[in-house]
Amino acid sequence: MGETSDDAQRKRMVVKDIMDAVMSGAAGSVAQHFAPGAIFSNKNNAGVIDAPWFDRMEGEYKLTGEDEAKSFLNELLRRASYISYKPRGTVVEQDEAASRCDWTRQDDSGSLVMGTTMYWFGFTSDGRIRSIETIASIHSVISARRNDAPVT
Repeated sequence: MGETSDDAQRKRMVVKDIMDAVMSGAAGSVAQHFAPGAIFSNKNNAGVIDAPWFDRMEGEYKLTGEDEAKSFLNELLRRASYISYKPRGTVVEQDEAASRCDWTRQDDSGSLVMGTTMYWFGFTSDGRIRSIETIASIHSVISARRNDAPVT
């Protein structure tokens, strides 16, 4: 039996809720979208610069229920804040979805860091998230001007 457009639209709205929460830093009630045992996998190329905020919970995390999902998301959001972000599209197909987002952040030293994160979602048969895999890539860093550096 094929997926209805209503099913695809519900999944698209779940993806939008998660993306908005992650990028805005406000978890809201998105933990309800995770199925018990959902897996969150996070990877990035942050090693290309030495910035303390890249301690970004890389790895794979199994979320046993809504309370653990809330705790995980709150910690993830505490470690990330974005100056701006722009969703670049979402594709939903059967029990999977993908979304891409470009973003700008400021690190502890004041440098601006621009990057892109790709998200892949897997859904259960009842439309809850069974997995999210993210891969983030930094593509630009604009160093902060230092007060002790001479201006030319």
